[in-house]
Amino acid sequence: MKETFYKGAAGNLSLHLVTISLAALAADATKVVAESLPIGTQITGVRIVNDALGADTKLTAQVVSHSGDSADLVEFDTASAGNSGVFIKPVYIGDEGPSDLVIKNTGTDSASGEVVLQLEYRYTGY
Repeated sequence: MKETFYKGAAGNLSLHLVTISLAALAADATKVVAESLPIGTQITGVRIVNDALGADTKLTAQVVSHSGDSADLVEFDTASAGNSGVFIKPVYIGDEGPSDLVIKNTGTDSASGEVVLQLEYRYTGY
């Protein structure tokens, strides 16, 4: 789970991949998948490749600041296996400080299985 977050030359489009193994992630429960995304990161898209995680499961990718403020990026229906990708209105990690990338089970059943979350971003600097 501990992977280096690339902070290359400002403006380069990058992709951060995280493989997550879920074991009965309860409805409304969260799991941190990448810690301390650096200030100056601009998130532009989110992709997911998932196993069938269970009936009535949905995962929402969120950015949560260390002060506890959260912003939903996108929600994926994960009841059946598949893949999906969404371009989003850019989310900038700025003055609130480094933020964590979190997944939350926003469905009504617990989620079990493997998920590959792909975060598309540009490091624009602070």
